[in-house]
Amino acid sequence: MNVLRRFLPYVRPHWGHVAASLAATGLFVVCNGAAYWLSASFLAALFQGGLETGAGGESLNDLLKRATAALLVADTPQGTLLRAAAAIVIAFLGKNLFSYLQLYYVSYVEQRVIKALRDDLFLRLMRQDLAFFQRERRGDLISGVLNDVEQFNLALNKSFTKLIRDPINALVVLVLLFAVSWKLTLAALVVVPVLGSTVQILGRKIKKHAARVQQRIAELTGRLQQMIAGIRVVKAFAAEQHERSRFHEITGRHFRSALHQEKLRRLVIPLNEFVGVLIISALLYLGGELVLVRGTMASEDFIRFLVLLFALLTPLLSFASLTANIRLAEASGERVFRLIDSVPTLPRAREPVIVNGFRDMLRFENVTFRYTADAAPALAEIDLAIRRGERVAIVGPSGSGKTTLLNLLPRFFDPTGGQITLDGTDLRELELAGLRRRFGIVTQDVILFHATIAENIAYGMNGATRAQIEAAAEAAHAAGFIEALPRGYDTVVGETGALFSGGQRQRISIARALLREPEIVLLDEATSALDAESEQAVKAALARLTGGRTVVTVTHRVATVRDHERVITLERGRIVADGNG
Repeated sequence: MNVLRRFLPYVRPHWGHVAASLAATGLFVVCNGAAYWLSASFLAALFQGGLETGAGGESLNDLLKRATAALLVADTPQGTLLRAAAAIVIAFLGKNLFSYLQLYYVSYVEQRVIKALRDDLFLRLMRQDLAFFQRERRGDLISGVLNDVEQFNLALNKSFTKLIRDPINALVVLVLLFAVSWKLTLAALVVVPVLGSTVQILGRKIKKHAARVQQRIAELTGRLQQMIAGIRVVKAFAAEQHERSRFHEITGRHFRSALHQEKLRRLVIPLNEFVGVLIISALLYLGGELVLVRGTMASEDFIRFLVLLFALLTPLLSFASLTANIRLAEASGERVFRLIDSVPTLPRAREPVIVNGFRDMLRFENVTFRYTADAAPALAEIDLAIRRGERVAIVGPSGSGKTTLLNLLPRFFDPTGGQITLDGTDLRELELAGLRRRFGIVTQDVILFHATIAENIAYGMNGATRAQIEAAAEAAHAAGFIEALPRGYDTVVGETGALFSGGQRQRISIARALLREPEIVLLDEATSALDAESEQAVKAALARLTGGRTVVTVTHRVATVRDHERVITLERGRIVADGNG
């Protein structure tokens, strides 16, 4: 019920389609009941040569039989059969038409809800801070947005159809059964607790296995994503067989979990059907005795009872599988809403200060930072002032905290002690998007998206004109190789920009930073992975990017710091030297 309550707000905007589905469900139930009632009338007319008109009483059975006779009885037996056959065709046509309409409206709501859930989940993911993505497995996140949402919604919407249509359908058939013979109907209802207890036991096991299946899918997704991202390493180390073995192992675990789930889910209907048939067989014997031995029941009533009893099996068995669907939905829904409910660790100020520019100074005041509460500090007691227009290099051995210090400036993380201020205001009090717009960031690992070069340069700058994009590329010394391409700026860069060299990707990244016209430039080993020729081109581009701006550079290369006014040396998260470049 908790998962269902979380689901309802996504359905509520589509109440019109839900109402139409309910109306179609009601008409389906009427046509379905009429179809089976008329089928019994047809069989009675066929084997008895006519229909009973009721005993003249006012019971529901007598009233319905008189109405049926008035509708179907003709001057000849052939005419009665023809009318009965025509009435059955019309009733089944209406049943199937309204069944289609009901499923269509449900499918519309289903697809809209899937879209809304995915949009909401993606929005919540975008609001998460960097630590969240470092903590969560990529496979779990991708599987949550794609597989879990699909499975959750599909299972719930199947449940919606069964939860609304099948009980109403079963209720109408039960009313007709009680009208025909209340004694036999009470005997038939013995099947309900038997079916219920069976389904309850299986349902608990299905939920457990469904959770495992979704976890295995997340493992599959994550492994596949890692393999594709690291395909160069896989090829370089001739590790195809290793990857195949690992993937085979994961698919094996998924197979076993999915097989257990399906084995239980598929067992629900045949097991319940077998139990139902046992009870129906007993009723056949009892009813046959009432008709043939005691003569207390009319043969037409017994035929009608049997037809309606088999009609009752369909919603009962369908309703029995409802628990399985709800358990599947519960397992997937818990994973979906766990992600939606994840709270960002970076707090937002209730009344954030708008950032209008960088006027004076960035300052670290006794800053300490730990990635986790029990980890050693990555930074400790950092006191550092960076004035506007200053060029500062951060150097030190690997693991000394250089990149961590850089990541605190655009507030990818918050200090665990002390504060960082921009023009005297704590970064935590500033409007986050406005703060990050002050920065242009160029890293060693360039991220390009599977889009055109122009779209990559203009990323995050809605409304950038083609002239501005080309000017940024020119300033980044990227225009030459871009314009030499057959499609120029409309060339799709490929997944992660793999179609270009490291220097070319870096210059596209610099063009992207230039287009933002940042006031503060952060460089994280921006040239460390380039060959000599590419490095010269990138350095020329960086000179255009950093000219007249505040620059903070993380590097381990002495040549890089020669044009910086200050050099800060870190060791084990502490500043051990602060001098001129």
